[in-house]
Amino acid sequence: MSDEEKKDPSQADDRQETFFLPPLKMILAFFDKDSRQHEKKKKDAEEQEKMVEKNVEKLIEKLSKKDE
Repeated sequence: MSDEEKKDPSQADDRQETFFLPPLKMILAFFDKDSRQHEKKKKDAEEQEKMVEKNVEKLIEKLSKKDE
């Protein structure tokens, strides 16, 4: 083979590259992950706050009963 035949772009392009694009849902889920985690932490904090309020109310009731 001569040098010209080796450099021929039509022959060198026998291998085609394959590109993979993930589904849009997959991409959006990746970016949504942070917001979901933030919402979960916020919800957990609210539940914890409610639990503390209930415990405080119960303690107040017990103390008021003891005073009587």
